[in-house]
Amino acid sequence: MLTFTRRAGERIVIGHDIEITVVDVGGGRVRLGVSAPRAVAIHRGEVVDRIEAENQRAIQASPGPAPEGEMAFTFRDGLFGLRAHTRFVPCDLDGARSLRLFVSEEDSTVRLVVADAATWFPGYPLEDACTAAGVGVDDAIVGVILSIPGDGTEPSANLLAPLVLSMATRTGVQVVLDASGLSASAPLSEVANPALLAGV
Repeated sequence: MLTFTRRAGERIVIGHDIEITVVDVGGGRVRLGVSAPRAVAIHRGEVVDRIEAENQRAIQASPGPAPEGEMAFTFRDGLFGLRAHTRFVPCDLDGARSLRLFVSEEDSTVRLVVADAATWFPGYPLEDACTAAGVGVDDAIVGVILSIPGDGTEPSANLLAPLVLSMATRTGVQVVLDASGLSASAPLSEVANPALLAGV
């Protein structure tokens, strides 16, 4: 890691198009301004840490062969906390309730339960998720990863970091809706469509 000493008003340039400026220093805090292309995702470290932990917690490790599924979606950068897993095959888990089991092609024991956001979470900011992913709403499906603990504790939904899936290109990206106030571990009983909760 490079370490720099900077004063207020001074900057650091990364590559040709990312610039970090020290805006203010005081009270034990440093305020930074970041100038970068729109395509570059910028997130606070603690938010990324929370999402990585939730993705790890959501893994439904299962031995045995992967179930039959559709054609894989490619996540070029992987998922937070699961960067080595770039291809996931969606398998029908419960078509009536719009649930899919996403199975990693790299390791079939890594499986994530994904709920269709439009069906499961009324009022979910679908357009914001698609905008963050750079895809049109008409071309995309937005999914939310569910954590379903095996110990009987309440399932939760990672509303903060949805999966945006392009049906045309069979690609996906996990985006962060940082300014939304959404939770990375929202109790399912509080946020989901009540009609879909039976049996989860």
